[in-house]
Amino acid sequence: MTNLPLLEISSLGVDYRTSRGTVHAVEDVSFSLEKGETLGLAGESGSGKSTLGLSIMRLVPYPGVIAKGRIKIGGKDILKLPENEMRSFRGRKVAYVFQDPMISLNPVKRIGAHFTELISTHEPKTKKEEAFERAKDILKNLGLLPERIWNGAYSNIT
Repeated sequence: MTNLPLLEISSLGVDYRTSRGTVHAVEDVSFSLEKGETLGLAGESGSGKSTLGLSIMRLVPYPGVIAKGRIKIGGKDILKLPENEMRSFRGRKVAYVFQDPMISLNPVKRIGAHFTELISTHEPKTKKEEAFERAKDILKNLGLLPERIWNGAYSNIT
């Protein structure tokens, strides 16, 4: 059995269709990312970096549309998933960290509490203690587990 790429994008095109015409924000982008690889994306403001990231999550805002191409995550073509399955897929299999951390992260909460809340939101039957331990494992695997992150974190879980 062949290992599938973690992420595979083929001939992706994303357009913003406005009354003034169509803006081709992402044109014919193709790449794959294997497990353990890191991809950096650089470009000028307005070059389509955020649109590409939002496309991978199927979160391109109106009037944007994914006009063509294929996006596969772990071999699954996410463009073919119904929205309710995609909602379940987000947060469990793939996530997006938005550019403005003040929108995404509450600066008065410890990172452990954020991860615990994320797990509890996507898996409501998970006990808080189990979510907390899984959050620690995730951050440890990311190399982000100094004890100062966790001191008092459990008391912030609501």
